[in-house]
Amino acid sequence: MPRTKEAFEAMRETTRQKIEAAALSLFARKGLAVTVDEIARAAGLSKGLLYNHYPSKEALIAELVRQATDTSNRNFKEATHNNEPVFVKIQQVSSKMCQMFSNQPIGIDYFMFMVQVGMSSFQVPKAAQNAEDLPNPIEGLAHIIAQGQTEGSVVNGDALQLSIIYWATFQGLCCYAITGMPLSIDPKMLSRILLKESYL
Repeated sequence: MPRTKEAFEAMRETTRQKIEAAALSLFARKGLAVTVDEIARAAGLSKGLLYNHYPSKEALIAELVRQATDTSNRNFKEATHNNEPVFVKIQQVSSKMCQMFSNQPIGIDYFMFMVQVGMSSFQVPKAAQNAEDLPNPIEGLAHIIAQGQTEGSVVNGDALQLSIIYWATFQGLCCYAITGMPLSIDPKMLSRILLKESYL
């Protein structure tokens, strides 16, 4: 019996997901120098079939950047675009980040993939960049830190530097977790970088 259009589209989507999952894992661990041959092999597909879905490795990278950016923006917005006190917003960001180590390992792959993109010469398409009303995580957190310092819940210091230290700490934890080592982090330990003891 011939496949229906719906069945055909479902098969295409399944194949795309296999390609994206294989590429994301490889890029996160080995960098953007990973070849199309390696991605196809990891996905269990032929190189020709991969090219049927993505005309180039750069197109695949651009799609993964879009996905990573959308996910990051959504998570950060959910944790910070509310009327809660700043210390609660920071606790929520830390909680979301630490959840990756226990039940959202793909989040670690996305995070490390974006680190690899940042260290490369890859030109991120405008469509995949942060929206104008939502700055990148470092700038966004720095703004919240400055508000928290006025509020009295955040430690003193340059807000941008504190934000960089916070995200660099999380990056280091991701580097550890991506090796396959089990990792369970209490969100309070991450929040302690920014919050005064009485607000933890």
